[in-house]
Amino acid sequence: MAVFILIVSLKLMSAVSGIDFEDMYPSDDQLMGPTLDGSSPVIFFNFPFFNNFYDTIYVNNNGHLTFNSQYWQYIPQSLPLSDNTPLIAVFWMDVDTRSTGQVWYKLSNDSALLSRAKADITAYFDLQTSFQPTSVFTATWLDVPYWQAAGDDRTKRNTFQVVLVTDGSTSFAMFHYQKIEWAGYANNITKAVVGFNAGDTLNSFTVNNSDYTDVINLEQRSNTGVPGKFIFRVDGTTIEAASGSELTKQYCCHDQCSRFLK
Repeated sequence: MAVFILIVSLKLMSAVSGIDFEDMYPSDDQLMGPTLDGSSPVIFFNFPFFNNFYDTIYVNNNGHLTFNSQYWQYIPQSLPLSDNTPLIAVFWMDVDTRSTGQVWYKLSNDSALLSRAKADITAYFDLQTSFQPTSVFTATWLDVPYWQAAGDDRTKRNTFQVVLVTDGSTSFAMFHYQKIEWAGYANNITKAVVGFNAGDTLNSFTVNNSDYTDVINLEQRSNTGVPGKFIFRVDGTTIEAASGSELTKQYCCHDQCSRFLK
């Protein structure tokens, strides 16, 4: 069956590290307990996504957010998914926080945070000068390892974050990569997936390429000019990258699309 994937062209930055930790959004409100494939309780949050409106969200330990229910799936799947799960994957991989690492999340309407989010959006989307966010939701994976990491990988840790911003009708997602020391299992075959899934089995947006090297370099990549920082508008029928140009559907396989991501 033909697979439609929305692809964003990524620019490899010259910096050797990702976004500064101090430049990530605060999320030190709710801490998920140590877990392998667990999720947060339901969080009541109004968010338009892929031309649908959701009023709940879940933080899943394995690097993704879902809207309708918790989602335990730990092996990353190619997008679009074959099921009807609307999903935001900031770094979908088999995260294990039972012995080390933390996952934090926070829902806020703090005026200072809303002003900061507005500044981020208007800086990269020319047509959003009147955008006035009303809520910000943040989830942060702090120094997390992957399941059964062995050898040199036992000490490797990742720190990344997703920030959702909305005014109730228009919505954006920011991906922040502060430190990426592992990109998947040590076999270099199973790697993280980064992107958006509409939940209709047809529409999706894949950020990273299909190879291990591209994922491990996420902290050096960007669509904003800031290494490790990506912003997307996500409320419409398609995903719009921070460049402001709406991307359209393309029929492709990974090999055919890889040229867009180098």
